[in-house]
Amino acid sequence: MNSSVTRSFRQRFAELPAPVQARARKQFKLWQQNHWHPSLHFKKVGPYWSVRISAGYRAVGLERSGRVYWFYIGPRGQYEEQIE
Repeated sequence: MNSSVTRSFRQRFAELPAPVQARARKQFKLWQQNHWHPSLHFKKVGPYWSVRISAGYRAVGLERSGRVYWFYIGPRGQYEEQIE
């Protein structure tokens, strides 16, 4: 499975604290190697795909033709609003 990020994802990413950005990069590299690594908690939530960045942060995407388009990255509380 491949992935791309949207403009809104890039904007949200730029607003994250530096340690969260670093963790997101680490988790993305891990996702590229093994989508199903247990620390990622990569799962389908309704029509969306969710991946854990850290205990307090998530990324959300939509899959189309084998590609996940990540459109949200941020705090878990706001993540829950994205998937409702």
